[in-house]
Amino acid sequence: MILAMLEQKVLKFMQEHNLIEAGDRILVGVSGGPDSLCLLHLLNSLAPRLKINLAVGHLNHGIRPEAAAEAEMVRSLAAGWSLPFVLKKVNVPRFAEARSLSEEEAGRILRYRFLGEAARRCGANKIAVGHHRDDQAETVLFNLLRGTGPDGLAGMLPERAFGPVRLIRPLLSLTRCEIEHYCRHHGLKPALDSSNLETEYTRNRIRLELIPHLEKTYNPRVKEALARFAALAAADRAYLQARAERALKVIARRRGDRLIISKKRLQVLPEALRGRVLRLALEEFFRDRQVEWVHVRLLMDLLRDEDAAREAVLPGDRMAYSSSSHLVLAPRRLRAKSWTGARPLHIPGRTYLPDGGWIDAQIVPPAELPWPPSPKQAYLDYSLLPPTLSVRTRWPGARFHPQGAPGSKKLKEFFIDQKIPRQNRDRYPLVVSPQAEIIWVAGLRIAHPYRITAQTEKVLVLSWQDKQSKSKNSKGTANGEEAPKEELFS
Repeated sequence: MILAMLEQKVLKFMQEHNLIEAGDRILVGVSGGPDSLCLLHLLNSLAPRLKINLAVGHLNHGIRPEAAAEAEMVRSLAAGWSLPFVLKKVNVPRFAEARSLSEEEAGRILRYRFLGEAARRCGANKIAVGHHRDDQAETVLFNLLRGTGPDGLAGMLPERAFGPVRLIRPLLSLTRCEIEHYCRHHGLKPALDSSNLETEYTRNRIRLELIPHLEKTYNPRVKEALARFAALAAADRAYLQARAERALKVIARRRGDRLIISKKRLQVLPEALRGRVLRLALEEFFRDRQVEWVHVRLLMDLLRDEDAAREAVLPGDRMAYSSSSHLVLAPRRLRAKSWTGARPLHIPGRTYLPDGGWIDAQIVPPAELPWPPSPKQAYLDYSLLPPTLSVRTRWPGARFHPQGAPGSKKLKEFFIDQKIPRQNRDRYPLVVSPQAEIIWVAGLRIAHPYRITAQTEKVLVLSWQDKQSKSKNSKGTANGEEAPKEELFS
């Protein structure tokens, strides 16, 4: 009677969470312990009824002497039930040392990596693992102690995406005691993993020390309470996640291999969604590694100064750039389409630039000037200029006396004051004298000594047209937003 109730309990849980559908091919991860043996036996018993096919995967961690015997036991069990079997042996200690990981974390990484590989070999569309309700309670406490945030309090989900397949946990509704009872009744003889008794692992200390203390001192049903708490947190997480996914589609867009996020639209989101949207953006970008809170924090820090041009290095040599209007995730350091050398400026006439843009020059009387000049125009007192001018890009140590400033400053400092990202600075042409005095930083500011005054009789009008502005003017931008400067890079 009790066993029938356990079976129904698992069936109900799987139906509530839509874990299994007819036609599924499921790889069951079996370590040989009570949890995975119970899972395999249950699914194999229900397979005809559920119309599913099973395969078995076992990973030998290469840690304990008895591991080889356990692998053979699982192989024999799979053969006895005529189930396909996939076995792999790894060296967890060596992997942990090479990656500077704990054996616990290294084992988890290799285990899930193996399950993904085995699922592909078997043609499985789902992977089933034997986590149960007690594991859920341990996970919630573990995440709470690590400070993983609200999502960590949801613990393990009944199912989630795992690359091209789904990872399912059909036993989350059962306790460890129920699983052990099931194994005894069906004559299953699980292997006992001695490492589960070693308190050097954090999870083991939670299971062997912290939870018994909480049960004895605070709540004898603390595991049930934690599992219930995780279910409530998971419901909140699902709602917020759906909101965040919709928001990301609105505020972000792809440009080749970059993801460009509107800072204005991100900042108006509720605070509870901002970090979650950034995490989703990173997950889309970090398809080959796990996103940690520290990565989200890096992006949040870039947003603190709304106008600052800043950047941050992300794992895998990826980059995040922040300008006054956009946050850009790039797979590598962005570099401007720059050019070197100086070009004579034709006065009057048009000077073509190597990047596809040009500068037009004409001489007009002050009375004919339209006011105010556009941001990409310069009005200069022609009588004060040297007889020849040239156009070039910036150079180390360059100085500039901006109009309205009391004196000269480093060009680098001027760009910083103007909130121009470092990776954008080479796109601004410099009109210079033969002595390399900067007369105009195209698109930004003229030099103070060459401004027009009441005594000016002739005005040199310079107009800069860059290739990207031509493209934007002809094609327009989505939703009327200014195109991000980061689009100017290759």
